[in-house]
Amino acid sequence: MRRTKIVCTLGPATKTKEQIADLADAGMDIARLNMAHGTLEEHRATIRILNELNAERAKSTTYKHCIGILVDIRGAEVRTEDVKQPLIIHKGEEVVFSFLPRPDEKRQVIQVNHKGFVNDVKGVERILLDNGELTFDLLSIETNGTVVARAREDGTIGSRRHVNLPGADLDLPSITEQDWEDIAFAAQERVDFLGLSFIRKASEVDEARTFLANKKSAVHLIAKIETRQGVENIEEIIAASDGIMVARGDLGAEVPFESVPVIQDDIVMHCRAAGKPVIVATQMLESMIQLPMPTRAEVTDMAHAVMTGTDSTMLSGETANGRHPLAAVDAMDRVLSSTESHLAESKRMENQSITTERDARAEAAVSLAVSTSAKAILVITRTGRTALDIARFRPSLPVIACTDTPSVQHFLQLSYGLVPLQLPLDDDPEQTVDASMAKAKSLGLLSSGDGIILVSDARVRSRTVNTIQVRRID
Repeated sequence: MRRTKIVCTLGPATKTKEQIADLADAGMDIARLNMAHGTLEEHRATIRILNELNAERAKSTTYKHCIGILVDIRGAEVRTEDVKQPLIIHKGEEVVFSFLPRPDEKRQVIQVNHKGFVNDVKGVERILLDNGELTFDLLSIETNGTVVARAREDGTIGSRRHVNLPGADLDLPSITEQDWEDIAFAAQERVDFLGLSFIRKASEVDEARTFLANKKSAVHLIAKIETRQGVENIEEIIAASDGIMVARGDLGAEVPFESVPVIQDDIVMHCRAAGKPVIVATQMLESMIQLPMPTRAEVTDMAHAVMTGTDSTMLSGETANGRHPLAAVDAMDRVLSSTESHLAESKRMENQSITTERDARAEAAVSLAVSTSAKAILVITRTGRTALDIARFRPSLPVIACTDTPSVQHFLQLSYGLVPLQLPLDDDPEQTVDASMAKAKSLGLLSSGDGIILVSDARVRSRTVNTIQVRRID
C-alpha cells in the first residue's frame, strides 16, 4: 500500500462524478479546488460530488480510502489586466508596466492590477511573468508612475498573467477581500483543508484561524510557502499551521532557482520534526499536461520528494486541465510506490529527534513493529495526534488510525502512511480495540493470524493508561 499521499487539482478535465471517482480509484487521496479559477457555484457542485463519493466509499465492503477536500485561495498577487488581444513581445523590446492605462504611450503597455507596483518594484532587477516564462530587465522608474523594462525573450502576454517581482516585499495583504469570502465559503461547506497562499508570517495564519473560529469552523490550515519572507519565517509558520505546502512555482520565481531543492528539503525536515504534514507541489509532472508519459527528470523529482520524507505530492494542471489526468495519477502512484519499496529494503525506520514522552512512545511503537515484522500498527485516536506522532518516524508498514470523527479521518488522509478509518469509539478501550480490529479485517486491511502493534488506552483498575501492545488478529 502506497504511503506517500497524492493531491489532485480538479478542473475542466476532471469535473464530473465519474471523472473524480476514476481519479480516486487511480490513487487521489486529496482533491484540491483552486479558487483562482471557477465560480463558487461550480466549486459547491464539486464539493457535493466529493461528499457523495465519500458516503459511497464509506459503505464499501472492501477498503476504499476517504477523499480529503482542500480549498486553495488565490491570495494577494500581482497580475496583468484583461486585454482584447494578447500582446506580442519581441526580445530586446522596451515595454512599459503601469497601473493606469497609457493611451498616449508609443511603447507597448502592460497594465497591472496593483496600485503600489511602482513602489514595490524598487530594488528589484527583473520582472517575471508566469514564474519566468517571460523575463524583463528593469531599466527605469519614471516620475509619471510607469516602469520601463526590456524583454529577454519573445513571447505573448494575455489577460491576467501572473507577475513576479523576485525579492520584493509586496505592499499587499496576504489575504484579500475576495479571499475572506472564499474562506467563509470553505467554512460553510465544511471542507477539510484550506490552503493559504503567499503566507509570509505566522500572524497571517493566526488571523485566518481566528476568522474561522468565529464561524465555528475546524477546517485545517495549510500555509503555502512561495515567498522569500515565508522561507525566512518558516519555523513560526509551521508552528501556527496544521500543514505546509511547498509551492515551488512562485517560490522558484521569488528565490534563485538553484536554491529551491535545498529550501524544499529544509521545509520537509522542519515539518517532520514538528509532526506536521507537508505537501511538495507544482510542476511535478508538467510535461504530462500534454504528453502521456513523464520525463525522466520528473520521475527523479518525485522520487527525491519521497526519499526526503514528504507526506504528499501534488498534481496541478496535470489533472485540472491536462490531456491525460488518469495517466498522470498512475505515473505518480507508480513512482512513489517504487521509491517506497526501495527505501523499505534499504532502511526500515527513519531517525527523528525524541524530546517528549509522546515522541518516545511513537518511536517505541515503530521500533517494536519493525523488530516483530508486524503487518501494521493499529492506533486508536480521537484527535489524530497519536497517529501523527507515529507518522513522523516514516514506518515502512501501514498505520491504521481509527477515529470517531469524520473531520479527523479526512485530516489524517494527508499524512504519510496513515490509513484512517472512522468508527464509534466505546468508553471501554477493549471494546474499541475489538471493533477496530474487526473493521480493519472486514475491509481486507488485516487477515486472521496477522501480527500487529496496538497503540491504545487500556483500563487498569479504575483508570486508563496509554499502552503499546503486541496483538494477533483472530
